[in-house]
Amino acid sequence: MARATRGHRPPARIDFRPDRDGAERRMTFSSIDAGEMHQLGYGVQNAGKGLTECAAQLRAILNEVGLTHPGAAAIGRIGQWLTDQAPDLYRRRDLAYEAEKVDVDVFGNPMPGALVPPGLTRIDESRMIPAKVRAEAAQAAPLFAAAARGDAGALHKLAPYKERLSHPAFATALLEQIGPQALLTIPAAMGTRVRKALDADRDTAEPIRRQNRDVLSMLSTALAAATDATKDTHLGRKFMEELKRQGRTEIPAPDMGGLTNAGYWSLGQILAAAPKQAYSEWFMKTIGQDMIRWDRDYLKEHRERFLPKDTDVYNLPAPIDTRPFQGSDAIGAADPIAALMTIAGTSRERAQALLDSRDLLKYLLSDRRPQWEMGDRGESLGAAMEAAMKGADADSKRLAVTAGQILADAVKPHVSFNDAGELEIKDLSELDRLSGIRDNMGRILAEHTDDIVSSYYKNYARAKDGELTGIVNGRPIAEFSPPDIDLVLLDVAADEKGYQALLFGQIAHMRGRIDQAIAAHDNTFLQNVITNDSKALGHLLEARKLALVGRGKEADAADSAFKKMVENGIGLVPVPFAGQVGKVGLKVADTIYENFVKDGYAKAGNWLVEKAGHAGGKTAKGFGTAASDQKAAEQMVKQMLESSSVAHGYYDRDGLKEQPFVEGDPPRVKAPHRMTRYEYDNFVSWLDRHSRVPDDFGSAQTKANVGANEFTADIGGPGTKAGEDD
Repeated sequence: MARATRGHRPPARIDFRPDRDGAERRMTFSSIDAGEMHQLGYGVQNAGKGLTECAAQLRAILNEVGLTHPGAAAIGRIGQWLTDQAPDLYRRRDLAYEAEKVDVDVFGNPMPGALVPPGLTRIDESRMIPAKVRAEAAQAAPLFAAAARGDAGALHKLAPYKERLSHPAFATALLEQIGPQALLTIPAAMGTRVRKALDADRDTAEPIRRQNRDVLSMLSTALAAATDATKDTHLGRKFMEELKRQGRTEIPAPDMGGLTNAGYWSLGQILAAAPKQAYSEWFMKTIGQDMIRWDRDYLKEHRERFLPKDTDVYNLPAPIDTRPFQGSDAIGAADPIAALMTIAGTSRERAQALLDSRDLLKYLLSDRRPQWEMGDRGESLGAAMEAAMKGADADSKRLAVTAGQILADAVKPHVSFNDAGELEIKDLSELDRLSGIRDNMGRILAEHTDDIVSSYYKNYARAKDGELTGIVNGRPIAEFSPPDIDLVLLDVAADEKGYQALLFGQIAHMRGRIDQAIAAHDNTFLQNVITNDSKALGHLLEARKLALVGRGKEADAADSAFKKMVENGIGLVPVPFAGQVGKVGLKVADTIYENFVKDGYAKAGNWLVEKAGHAGGKTAKGFGTAASDQKAAEQMVKQMLESSSVAHGYYDRDGLKEQPFVEGDPPRVKAPHRMTRYEYDNFVSWLDRHSRVPDDFGSAQTKANVGANEFTADIGGPGTKAGEDD
């Protein structure tokens, strides 16, 4: 309990501070003694109750003798005023408890063993909500429960409040008025109405769900506004702790024969109603992570939890329509964790705040696979991961390495090689339970192509938690280990979109680096780029091939996409602005190549494909159908060398006159991607005699094959591990 009052010192004091110009002005802060404020609130509350009862007794006595007296009404008004003031005193006490991080029960009393620090605590008075706002919130609060029961008039009456739900003060007052338990009961009541509609006439369920979405999206707006700790007014720790407690409590659905759902299931339905709502990082850390822990705890105790669909007639369906899977018309299950992930995926900060726990991320990527299979197969999780892990910041890179390690551990038990050295992937259905994240993981890794290429060269061992990133030239790098990356590639490359993102990222990285090295006339840098990028490409192409072979598909399917790009001259496309390097100086070369991939390696690779004619047939073919991935990779490197040599004058001028591939006066070599097939054939013959391209091309001829062999060894097959050939 709170401490007894000490002496006659007042429980609150207003602080003043001088303004910048020296003038004194009143601040919004006050200092209070939490224990004494508790006693004051308790006393005022009891006095109000006592005076109200006294006024009632006086009126009763006077009524018996047929008299009236204004004093009785005055006493009643004073009693009511005191009763109205007590909550504000308690709110000041709660702010002090929150500032001192004192755990309290639902009545505001310190928990057993909790220590209330002696003396005054400074609180922010601006967090106090005006009485008028609280009165308006009190009028709006019961309308939500009424609307959940199907009261159309209540929904109409809620309309004027819609714009105010994003205001922190009103939203906070509203949710405090509703309370955590009633808040989580609303979606359950809605689910009951939908179940009855589905059982009677499925067509009647759709308008009910539209109405439910309107109501729940309003609640979601208010919840997001009231849980933003950066605002002056927001829900306190006591509300949030009670919300956690109610989230783990089974809430009965009205008129459903005792059927219950956990409070966090209901919260998930509120989140699902407004999937783009901007919740705070604080919400993600406090409530979001606790939702995942609740899900994990439930799974440990009960094994997987059944996720209801509309067709499950003995379960409570989602109060709103659930979204279909990618590429399918099938309706998904009402998964509260999927709704949470969808909300988190709307910003990097939100996603990082939610996923910044190795234990929780491991649960989501491994133990929760049966749950994802019932729902969206991880599509929502993949979106949150992509938001959290694609960036160039240290946190993005750290989380990307962490996810890579966890996924590698999940894939490894399913990979083996038979006596003939052939790959076998066991229990594909187990891996496919989380197939929805593959395209996202492909885009994540594509953004870290630079780090992956470096990891194959440096051959990192698996990093510990505190060593997942490093700093090179002032920039954070992700320290992936080759075996981890290759196991993840084996899984991701089975997905068309995931593989395409990886391939585009690798091509764009190689294209930019080759052009940068030739622009600087730095042959050592050029040799390193050719060697390391060709090997990395070999890893990826082999991952694609074995991913398909391990699923019983033809290996040729692994070659076709890449070969088509090379046939259309993807390596001949010049890097944007590359021609400016000679005019403005080599010092700006870094900026030019950063601009090339400013929107990401995968997008830069997509731009190259489009310019090469893959999406429009603009470019002449540079060579015939390649016999293998290795040959196609060699040809692509050769194209890149040719294009960059022309762009940066990396050749001598002898014998240019009268050549069919030149233009201008004095003659200069036409950009290869603009040449006809006849001009290109003559250009290649001439370049063989007048540039370093043949020598540089020779360095690339075996590296793609080396990378393929390294990949096989890294995932447990015969071969040489990454870095052992250097």
